[in-house]
Amino acid sequence: MTNIFELFNMVDSNEKEKQDKENQKKQAEAEKKAKQQEELQKKVNAANAVYGPKEAPKAPAPKKDAADAFKPDEETVIRFMGDSLPVVDFFSPEELAEGLLVKKKDQDPVRQPLTGEMLRARMEKEYPELVKNHTDVVFLKKKNIIVIVMKAKPKGAPNQDRNHFRSSLYPLPFTLLQQFIAIAKEYGKHSLEVHADIYYMTNTQQYVLDIPSQRVEEYQIEVIETIFELADRFSDGMKLLEIHSHHTMPPAPSSLDNQSERSPGMCYAIIGHTQKFFPDMTARMFVNEEIGHKSLNLTDLFETPFSELPEYDLHKIEVAK
Repeated sequence: MTNIFELFNMVDSNEKEKQDKENQKKQAEAEKKAKQQEELQKKVNAANAVYGPKEAPKAPAPKKDAADAFKPDEETVIRFMGDSLPVVDFFSPEELAEGLLVKKKDQDPVRQPLTGEMLRARMEKEYPELVKNHTDVVFLKKKNIIVIVMKAKPKGAPNQDRNHFRSSLYPLPFTLLQQFIAIAKEYGKHSLEVHADIYYMTNTQQYVLDIPSQRVEEYQIEVIETIFELADRFSDGMKLLEIHSHHTMPPAPSSLDNQSERSPGMCYAIIGHTQKFFPDMTARMFVNEEIGHKSLNLTDLFETPFSELPEYDLHKIEVAK
């Protein structure tokens, strides 16, 4: 049916204004996307120019003064695996004020200033996964909190109660996987791997996809963000997943992946064949040193975007007998 404006060759000003706004919105979105692609391309080109696609220099060692001096008080709180623990659960007020009594052979006990290692040793009695040389203890003076950060390759199974709490946080939002695949596809165009972590923030009850500072190359990724920076940004966060890409290669774990992905209870995922419309993906969890890795079903790890049926009359579909 021809409307009255077309009949008399007139212009509907309201319709034209609406169409102009839609065109401006589409143009703005296209320009924003193009700018993002351009910025990402610059980063990739800069990485290739400085480091090359095959080799990357070793990350500089973190500065020794990057952490605050270990001086907790009676109000200090320990953040570990989503729990907030009073430091007085592990040290008496006297020990906090004067230091720990340490006895050496054939000598009288003397007070020594508290250290992160002393706290780790005390906590290990209750949390056996806090193995020496595989645990970082970071004191953040401004927040008056201590953040316990698990390094790779700790020995011993994690506490079952906390493991149950962690499992209740799955499946993870599919949108986070979608975002990482978009990033992996872009770096995959240049045969570069990329790494990300997914955290659950206990203070806001939200999930976060984090891209830490890293150096990437064709067959390896090196996270260069210091443990102090990570502890400061995610003092209220629980890391639930480490994920990285294998660009055009299959998502099969490499020997290097098997060596580094060994934190009990942690989930790991790999995205491969990023040139495909739907990339391939594998997921697993490290149980302990005795059992090793356990394969995970992707539907247990991430929400599926295909669970809700569209609003169509499906009665028209007849199943043949």
